[in-house]
Amino acid sequence: MRRFLTVATLLAIATPAFAQSSEPEVTVTAMKVSVPVENVGDDVDIITQEQIKEMGFTSITDVLKYVAGVHFYSNGGWGQTSNIVVQGLRGKYVLVLVNGVPINDPSTPNGKANFEWIDLNNVEKIEVLKGSQSALYGSEAIAAVINIITKKPEKNQFSFRFEGGKYKTFKENLYGALKLKDGFLSLSAENFKTNGFSVTNEHLGSLYNGDNDPFHYTTGSVSFGYSPSETVKIYGDFLAKGGYAEYDEGRVDYDRIFTDLRTEIATSDSLYWELLLSNNRERREYGSTFYNGITRFVSLSPTYYFSENTFLKGGVSYRYEKARTNSFLSVDNKSQFIRSVFLEGFTTFHSVSVSVAGRIDNHSKFGSHGTYKVSLAYRFAPTQTVLKGQYGTGFKAPTLSQLYGYYPYFNLTVGNPDLDPEKSEGWNLTLQQKIPFIKTSFSATYFKNRVWNKIYRTTVGTRTTYINSGKLRTEGLELRGDFTPLKFLSFYGTYTHTNVAGEKNDDLRIPDDSYTLGLKVTYGKWKFNGWAQHYSSRKDIYWKQVGSYYVPQQVTLSAFTTYNCYVSYALNENVEIYAKGVNLTDKKYELVYGYNTMGRALFVGTDFRF
Repeated sequence: MRRFLTVATLLAIATPAFAQSSEPEVTVTAMKVSVPVENVGDDVDIITQEQIKEMGFTSITDVLKYVAGVHFYSNGGWGQTSNIVVQGLRGKYVLVLVNGVPINDPSTPNGKANFEWIDLNNVEKIEVLKGSQSALYGSEAIAAVINIITKKPEKNQFSFRFEGGKYKTFKENLYGALKLKDGFLSLSAENFKTNGFSVTNEHLGSLYNGDNDPFHYTTGSVSFGYSPSETVKIYGDFLAKGGYAEYDEGRVDYDRIFTDLRTEIATSDSLYWELLLSNNRERREYGSTFYNGITRFVSLSPTYYFSENTFLKGGVSYRYEKARTNSFLSVDNKSQFIRSVFLEGFTTFHSVSVSVAGRIDNHSKFGSHGTYKVSLAYRFAPTQTVLKGQYGTGFKAPTLSQLYGYYPYFNLTVGNPDLDPEKSEGWNLTLQQKIPFIKTSFSATYFKNRVWNKIYRTTVGTRTTYINSGKLRTEGLELRGDFTPLKFLSFYGTYTHTNVAGEKNDDLRIPDDSYTLGLKVTYGKWKFNGWAQHYSSRKDIYWKQVGSYYVPQQVTLSAFTTYNCYVSYALNENVEIYAKGVNLTDKKYELVYGYNTMGRALFVGTDFRF
């Protein structure tokens, strides 16, 4: 079972990689098995548990908006509707996973994940795999795949974290883990509550309401790992979450139940199998109106290792989606499913790593669609240079909302059962360079994506419906860098340039240019992290009320730069106190026209670890 143990070792070192770590950074998302990042031709970012902590992140939107190529916008503060943009493509083209299983909500209009309700409780690391990934992950995986990986403790642990600050904000987090003879058992819980600030501002005219809009959630999870023998590993998670977010005079109540079971079995020295099972149920209630999305997933995939550097991985999967609602009865109880088969080959020969993948998805309504991906990485050891390239095709099936319609926008939305799937292709080219003698590394990535048969929402008479119309193209540049001139001092930064060309306001709210610049200082028991984030000006649409109608008007969202910091002090090896400053200059800016963002805020907390 030598190769199985090698894979298990790679999984073990895929835990948080601190800046001083000599272990290779490993991704489990890019190939669906553990592979060193330098051998992967795709554009991959990994955010570790330590990085999440040292920047004081509260939610997944806090984490992802600092990743090169990623932008976020939301209708106000905590708990309000949020959308992600990756390489110029919006959230409906982003597949979100927990431990490799999908959690996109089929009851939302575009089938995107509910980012505003994803917290960081029990998160070990987050992998962001950019570019077209449908060959491995199927529908939605056109812009990126985001994989949230839960903790696998290797020792007994207990921690308690308390935080409080502006807007009467309080957060309590509790985590406990037992390392057992043949596995582990962990429990975690988190409670977050804030009075918030006013979601809207005066730009909305008569729709403006200046009262504060509270947000609250409570989440709890149980995770386990069990290895009855050297060749069998079983992992599972159960998560329950409930909460609410107020919006002026309205309110949304939310609850979620998520379960998964993952089994790895080695049947020989070269062959091992992975079985994934999951169920995700999310429910949103707006007064007497409810939306209930259910996603069930099962996957069986064998991996055959010809050597430690060459493998062939195949698999079959089944994904079932269902929506329940009392808002529009024509979609209530509607469902669809996708049956898939995929095959991927990977090899490393001398300094070159090559991966080729292909997939066929059979949709219950649209029939079969094929996608493929090719990626390559070349490492030139004498100069520590890595060149990467990836090309892939993708598709996205219409959502239940787009097919059958039920969302009451300004006009009644009616679905279109004659829609066709969207199709895409995408490229990524990356140069990575390390300069050890000055402790510097940087990378540059060029990306380009094209989407055909794009699904748009359009107005026909007094009704709104969906059609396939036109194309969408995005391209741009991502830069990343870090520099450590002194043992206690380091600088880091990212820059993204994005160009969006399409129809129907495809570039709204997306900055042409954005960057993050920061520095870290460690002095004895003190740690300091300060950073600035900048968005250039952006276009938006404001729906102005004229009589009984709403007329769209184009507006400009001003450029902005915010300054933030996180400082901590270790009282001893078990207790740490910290403070977090957000928007230190109290910059007033908008991510969506007419909606507020957080002003200057200070939060303080204590972290107990045993």
